[in-house]
Amino acid sequence: MMVIVFNFWQLILKGGPMMWPILVLSMVALAVGMERIKFLSSAETLIKEHKSHLMRSLRHDGIKKTLTLCESYSSAFSRMFKAGILRFGNSSEVIRTSMEEVLVYEIHRLKERMSILSFIMNASVLVGLLGTVIGLTVVFHAISARSNVLNPLSVGEMSAGIWQALFTTIAGLVVGIFSYSFYSFCVVRINNVIADLQLSMVQTLQALVQLAEFNQTGKE
Repeated sequence: MMVIVFNFWQLILKGGPMMWPILVLSMVALAVGMERIKFLSSAETLIKEHKSHLMRSLRHDGIKKTLTLCESYSSAFSRMFKAGILRFGNSSEVIRTSMEEVLVYEIHRLKERMSILSFIMNASVLVGLLGTVIGLTVVFHAISARSNVLNPLSVGEMSAGIWQALFTTIAGLVVGIFSYSFYSFCVVRINNVIADLQLSMVQTLQALVQLAEFNQTGKE
C-alpha cells in the first residue's frame, strides 16, 4: 500500500505544477459528490416515510394533529405538506400555489452544489490541457536552447519531458470523467426526487380538497 501511495505521489510531482490544481479539483469533486449522494438518498427516504405518516394522520387524526406532526418533521415533503395544510379551507388553486412555492425552494436545495461538479468537470480537462501545453513549451524551449550551444537534447530527455507534459492531460481527463460520473448520477437522483415531490403534491392537494368537502358535507 505504501509503495502504491509513494508511486502515485511521484507521478504527481513529475506531472508539473498544474498537477496541484487538478489534485485539488479531484478532492473537491469527491467531497461534493459524496455529500450530494448522501443528501439525495436521505431526501428520497424521508419523502417516502413522512408522506406515509402524514397522509395517514390526515385521514384519521384531523388537521390540527397532522399539523403538529408535520412540524416535528424536517423534509422536503413535510415542508410542502405544511404549506398546503396551512391553506386548508381555501380554494384548490390557493393551496396548489402555496405548495408550488415551497416546491420551487426545495428543487433549488436539491440542485445546490451541482454547479460545482459541472465546473470541475470542465475545468479539470482545461487545466490538464494547459499543463500539457506548458510542459511542451518548456521542452521545445530546451531543445532550442541546447541546439544553439551544439548540445542537443537526447531522444530520452525529450521523451521524458513530453511524457510529463502529457500526463497532466491524462490526469485532467480522469478527474473530468470522475466528476461527470458523480454529476450524471446526482442528476438522475434529483429528477427522481422532483418527480416524487410533484406526484406527492397532487396527492396531498386531492386529499385536502376531499377532506374539506367531507367536512362541508358533515356540517350540512
